[in-house]
Amino acid sequence: MVITTAAGPTTGRSSLLPLIVLSLCGFISVTTELLPSGLLTGMAADLGTGISAAGALTSAYAAAIVLTVLPLTSLTIGVPRRLLFAAILCIFAAANVLVALSPTLPVAVTGRVLAGVAHGLLWATIAPMVGRISSPARAPRAMAIVFAGTSLGLAAGAPLGTLLGQALGWRSAFLILAGVSLLLAVLAFLTIPMVSPDSRRPLSVARAIRLPGVGLIIGGWAVMLLAHFAVLTYIAPFLEHAGLGEMVGAALAVLGITGLLGVGLAGRVPRRALFVGLLAAPMFLVSGLLGLSVLPLNLATAVALLGIWGIGYSAAAVFDQQVVLVVGHEAPDTVTSISVVAIQLGIALGAALGGLTVDILGVTWVPLIGAVFAAGSVALRMSLRRFLPHHPLAAAS
Repeated sequence: MVITTAAGPTTGRSSLLPLIVLSLCGFISVTTELLPSGLLTGMAADLGTGISAAGALTSAYAAAIVLTVLPLTSLTIGVPRRLLFAAILCIFAAANVLVALSPTLPVAVTGRVLAGVAHGLLWATIAPMVGRISSPARAPRAMAIVFAGTSLGLAAGAPLGTLLGQALGWRSAFLILAGVSLLLAVLAFLTIPMVSPDSRRPLSVARAIRLPGVGLIIGGWAVMLLAHFAVLTYIAPFLEHAGLGEMVGAALAVLGITGLLGVGLAGRVPRRALFVGLLAAPMFLVSGLLGLSVLPLNLATAVALLGIWGIGYSAAAVFDQQVVLVVGHEAPDTVTSISVVAIQLGIALGAALGGLTVDILGVTWVPLIGAVFAAGSVALRMSLRRFLPHHPLAAAS
């Protein structure tokens, strides 16, 4: 990972607090993204619309990310990172307040669009920032700390937000999330180092995507997301068909908790073994999905296979982000913003693939189709070996 500022990376204990703050930023973004899913029925009723129309609260969020992340990353390339993170978190707070106070669906969708804008810019900025405040030798641990926030958001943030919404009302849940976002904005401003923006002229998107290995790792990551969300979107009907409807509510928690384990394991893999981790992690995903498709399922087996899936998926994301920054070291912000767009497209196409599979083959086939695409992601990654040795940081321990 190349340091792109005049100041070198911080090391030791001084860099731990900023990494924890960045991890909490990821937690806020994932919780904000997923919160409507658990409260959709109540939101639709209060906003005077149907559940299908209320689905725009999710689709608008994703569309905002795809449409704005690339231009906004370019426009903010010269903004000091401390100020940028604080501003992004303030946007999250304002967006959640707007949703909480919305009298109609269009107003709520506007708030979700604003939150999607913040989400995309956050994830285009957060990974390059890790490289600027951590030494190359500490990069795996640093990336694991930051990515733990996403798994924690899935395992605890979204379920807790749903419980708060059910107990206090969905508007209160969004207001609480807005308050937490605002407090985190203050913490980010006080703790994130005053790192100067990259002084180099940024590469265009067209040039950045042609950097050696960039297209392969972003493509491999997107295909993995496609496989993951093809199955995740239809995990409830799949488990119900298997006679395990009672564990539908726990499935996301299992994936999130084991995802934390996967992130922790990925953080312990030395940089010299980056390529091995890059291939091994998604193989866990393949194994978990394949097991769901061919093994006789009971409660214990399903939990074990969901756990294997969760470990592999979350660990792979840590390795993918490291490789994105290694092969894209000439333009880390631009390359990361491209990966954010590709990830969102992978999520959308994955949901569509899952639906198509259900319509044509039936819900029992969804994990097998997901496993096939996850294996395709592994195949794309295998070609990266010839690019990583050209980057000394990939071999640093």
